[in-house]
Amino acid sequence: MELLPILIDIEDKLLPYFHCDIWERGLYYYLFRQTHLKGNESATIPLSSIATALGCSEWQARKSVRQLAQKGCIELEQTRKGHKVKVLLPNQLGIPDISNEKVDVDIESLDFFSNRIYVEALLDRENHQCFYCLRKITDENCELDHVIPLVGGGSNNYTNIVASCHRCNTIKQGNSAEQHIRQLYRNNLLDENEFNSRLKAIEDLKNGRLKPSL
Repeated sequence: MELLPILIDIEDKLLPYFHCDIWERGLYYYLFRQTHLKGNESATIPLSSIATALGCSEWQARKSVRQLAQKGCIELEQTRKGHKVKVLLPNQLGIPDISNEKVDVDIESLDFFSNRIYVEALLDRENHQCFYCLRKITDENCELDHVIPLVGGGSNNYTNIVASCHRCNTIKQGNSAEQHIRQLYRNNLLDENEFNSRLKAIEDLKNGRLKPSL
């Protein structure tokens, strides 16, 4: 195995192409070490060992394993002894060579909800605060919320998906974003300035003025 070209392709092709976050990057390299660098096609690894290697919770480790599998970077089989993982290399994934060309991303066509692929971009847009109550949130504890529910005609577009805390995501349910903001204000969870800023943020969001940076 020629290691250097593979590592270059991982950094320049695989990780950018699949929009891997920091946990997925660390996990891919850890699994790569446990398989290809040891001369094994696959490896069975307990979730606890993955969490220890990444320095994260088992919840985060499980989430990252599932996301890498959903993106097609690994093949996954759950066994009684742990996750049986086969790591696919860049040349096995049919990744186009985009190193020398600029790729124009049509943000209007992107799905910002499924698989949490763009959660970091949404968190950056929201300044790592709940879109509704302004509570501090992280990738690990935030929820993705539809401002207008899908059953009410909403979409997975960036104009309808926000990062929120678990409490707001649970309480809001089928209410409109404006109704939820007013309830937070009535419960003294927002002051007047925050209340007005949230109403304006909802208006800006719906009008496409809050584009996340990709």
